[in-house]
Amino acid sequence: MTEQTPQPQSLNRRSLIKAAAWTAPAVGVAIATPLAAASINNASIDWSASQTDLLSLRVLDSQTVITAQALITVPTQVSFINGPGAISAQSAVVTITVGRPTGINLTLGRARGFGVYSYNGVVTTPAQRSAVYQTAAGIPFGFPLTTWSGTQSITVASNGTLNIPVVFGLAGVNSGVGVSALATFPVAITIVAGGRTFNDATNISVPVGAGVL
Repeated sequence: MTEQTPQPQSLNRRSLIKAAAWTAPAVGVAIATPLAAASINNASIDWSASQTDLLSLRVLDSQTVITAQALITVPTQVSFINGPGAISAQSAVVTITVGRPTGINLTLGRARGFGVYSYNGVVTTPAQRSAVYQTAAGIPFGFPLTTWSGTQSITVASNGTLNIPVVFGLAGVNSGVGVSALATFPVAITIVAGGRTFNDATNISVPVGAGVL
């Protein structure tokens, strides 16, 4: 009696193709997610443009436009600079703060400061903004600290740049005080997106005799 040894069965070609078809998408998904994360990790922001000859300023929440008697310098654009890998419809929270000018102490009366009039072409609302004065015995004085906060959807090509226009206006009120010194207002922007926080700073410069504060 002759004993026959069973031969190992060869894999069917159709089975191999079918198995490959099921495994290929899994590799694609595993690669795609890190690329999206890497893109936001390589991004940065920058106050990238300014205007040095501004003469007309709108007072926020009014139709009043004040003409300056000297040229004012304001930032006009912030850029979101992307690294390798595209960013598509990434939700972000944006906050812009304008501080009080350093070296000028008004202990009586109130002067105007600056706030965001529009961001990315959209006029801001009173609900998005705040203007806070210092107080003494419940009486406000000095310059306001202003904050604007809003949301944005960010889409940037790989290694591309998204330029966002920002327009500033006058915030607060003037109670009759005069400011006879160079006033430099610190401006800070924070963008929170994709688990990261981006920051950059610049300033607004108002020369002596501008007559807008």
